[in-house]
Amino acid sequence: MESLKLFLSKANSRFALSLFRQLGLGKAPEDNIFMSPISISTIMEKTSDQVHFFFAKLNCRLYRKKDETTELISANRLFGDKSLVFNETYQNISETVYGAKLLPLNFKENPEKARVTINNWISNKTENLIQDTLPEGALDSNTILVLVNTIYFKGQWKNKFDKDNVYNSDFHVSRSLTCSVNMMYQETRFRYRNFPNDQVQLLEMPYRGDDITMVIILPNKGTALSQVERLDLNNLTSWLDEMKETTVSVHVPRFRVEDGFSVKEKLQDMGLTDLFSSERASLPGKCGAFRLLDPECVFCGLQVNEEGSEAAAATAVVAVGRSFNLNREVFLANRPFLLLIRESTINTLLFTARVANPCNQ
Repeated sequence: MESLKLFLSKANSRFALSLFRQLGLGKAPEDNIFMSPISISTIMEKTSDQVHFFFAKLNCRLYRKKDETTELISANRLFGDKSLVFNETYQNISETVYGAKLLPLNFKENPEKARVTINNWISNKTENLIQDTLPEGALDSNTILVLVNTIYFKGQWKNKFDKDNVYNSDFHVSRSLTCSVNMMYQETRFRYRNFPNDQVQLLEMPYRGDDITMVIILPNKGTALSQVERLDLNNLTSWLDEMKETTVSVHVPRFRVEDGFSVKEKLQDMGLTDLFSSERASLPGKCGAFRLLDPECVFCGLQVNEEGSEAAAATAVVAVGRSFNLNREVFLANRPFLLLIRESTINTLLFTARVANPCNQ
């Protein structure tokens, strides 16, 4: 059973990196990207009758309580048209395995009211961080079923940044664009590795509880982020395995990234076209066979500051003065970088991001 959990974790990570690369193709180099691959994977798994319970075991491991200061919450819901009768077995599996109880809504007669109901549910489950997921017109009288997964994470750093060590610094978005950011600083022991042959540095900062960590992948000076974004799971796994704990002088900007995109469009670009075809899709267990409804919009947001992720912070700008330590590495994130928030014990990617432009924050 443990090997199956690891298999699903690897499958999710491989899917995450593929989808992330696809998102990058449609973005300008200076655009931020943020998504939750595990949330999208959960929606897709609800359409498969073969891996329900294996995925449930993975979720049980993933969402167990990490630390009293850490919140990692996943919430699922099915919204079905009230005029239809849905397969009882499918409803039982969805509720038992995913906690996704079916809520009947009147899509046929009032799709707009149904849309508002779903958006309010999502907002409530994400502490109001994600709102208006479904835009006007996203649902119509032909809507049969909406599958929703939300994931909410709030964590405090195991080693917090001192507010008094925040300072103004330049961030080089591109060769022609530089802006001022609030740079956080600390010097302590972290898992770190410089890979000169690959032209990248990796830094891993744990949240309290240690299971959930943030990995920052920083290209070396003169190396374009686009080169690093081509990474696959083998590269990533190799890098993570080779990281060692050492003293690091860390300089990371405060930032907030938000993103929204069409899942349908990106999955079709990756070759998953049959799921959205009324002629070719056959997803049993619902109410007959039907195509997967268009998961048209995904909205995500992440804020990182001295306390951790999604935590409140006060602004302080003070010059940093410390004794020079010759036996430490320097990690200066003053140019675009990638980040991963992962459950480290099973290496499952919860969030992936490109932080290319933290300006005006």
